[in-house]
Amino acid sequence: MPVPALPPSLLPFSSLLKGAASDILQLDAPMWLTRAPGCLDLVGGPSELPGSASVSMATGRSVYCAIQNREDDKIIIRFLRPSSKGGNLEWQGHIPTIYTKKGPPRSLAVLRAQFEEDDAPWMMEMMAVMIGLRRTHQLNTPKQGFALVVWDRMPEGTGFGADVAVATAVALALKGSTGLDKKRVDGIRVARAIVYGFKEVLGRAIPMTQALTCSNAQKGCLLAIEHGLDPVMQWLPLPEHVVVAAVDAGGGPAAPELALHAMVGARMGLEHLNVALKKAKLSRRGGWGQVTPAEFEGGLRSHVPTKESGKDWLAKFKKPSDEELRDLVNPDENYRDRALSEHHVRESGRARRFLQHLQDYGRTKREDFLAEAGRVLNSSHRSLLEKCSLKNDHIHALRTELTNAGRMAGLFGTRLAESGQGSFMVVIGHATAMPRLREIAAAHREKTGLGGAVFNEIGQGGVLDGWWEGVLNAEEESLTTDATVQA
Repeated sequence: MPVPALPPSLLPFSSLLKGAASDILQLDAPMWLTRAPGCLDLVGGPSELPGSASVSMATGRSVYCAIQNREDDKIIIRFLRPSSKGGNLEWQGHIPTIYTKKGPPRSLAVLRAQFEEDDAPWMMEMMAVMIGLRRTHQLNTPKQGFALVVWDRMPEGTGFGADVAVATAVALALKGSTGLDKKRVDGIRVARAIVYGFKEVLGRAIPMTQALTCSNAQKGCLLAIEHGLDPVMQWLPLPEHVVVAAVDAGGGPAAPELALHAMVGARMGLEHLNVALKKAKLSRRGGWGQVTPAEFEGGLRSHVPTKESGKDWLAKFKKPSDEELRDLVNPDENYRDRALSEHHVRESGRARRFLQHLQDYGRTKREDFLAEAGRVLNSSHRSLLEKCSLKNDHIHALRTELTNAGRMAGLFGTRLAESGQGSFMVVIGHATAMPRLREIAAAHREKTGLGGAVFNEIGQGGVLDGWWEGVLNAEEESLTTDATVQA
């Protein structure tokens, strides 16, 4: 039976394995290689309650995994990372180390103690993926050990949903090693497993937008998501001659707590609204995306306090309809409920207008539509500043340079990506603007000593094509022949 050709996207990883993992992988035996891209949100969010909308894209950089089953019960996990992220990591154990005799994983307390003793607390992130897959009925207790190699090839610094990319690539590798049928893998279920696992094991909220993008994004397309009990996704090919790029302002996360604070404050406001609607015998709203700007300005905003402390809200809402919200509200923080709620009301509309303007530009090639799409990004960024209280000098300095270059340089709009969890600015413009964009980024780095990287390739989700099963050494001759023929 012929060995399937190794996809070009996996060639750098296969070369790396021969030097960095030949001691734990048998290169002349079957193994699985998987890949999952990073992701970047363009507009929408951070709330993902019913009715909200978001637009995102996968990056051209990915996280890679190689997994190979062993004949014994030993587990080896090697994490290859750049020195800027702390360097390489490795853990070795056995199936009984992390699984009980009856099958389920050991308790979280036992696992944490074990990994602390092994000086490998990062292994809890691996367990988050395993437990998430198990809880969603996608992974059973392994019957044999395995060697897993993870390669983080994401951009330096923070952002781009790097932790979600790692989790997705690992999830696909674990599923691959169990002998799955690729055609039956559901990207939405994989995304839900990651979100669930990170919440249960690590107490961290992974945005569903990021998880869905890493799994399901199409190359060269933006991913539009209408959030609800079952997310509705739409792939929009980026129109010809249009570029959506990410520019790193540097300095680490622009506002690491902004997304959580903005989401929590808006959900606090929604509880106030639903109490008022119940008294008026009107239907409750599942999210601010189900409230139009006209309804908000027409009276619904009056039911939401302008400002409120977490302590006061917790005292008033002993049993909120949003059960998990009490665990998220910080009693020592002050929340601008009304402003944050308004951001969410309008942000979903911005996401939908952004898509419509791009579709209109693709249909007519009229620059005015591209300019309108840029104005949407500008409006969203202003809302992050004014409604969500974003403050970051590096972001402000870079955005000022991008805005000053403006339409004359072919740049139409900018917005902080990921609600401040990274340091990247999203820019939309003509493809011809790339040289000028790189000049601005380089000038920013020269002036501040930070950032300066520009990324504009739109990648593809791991569930769609990030799979390969075969024998690496058996491919060498075939790959050499193919390269000779193509040359």
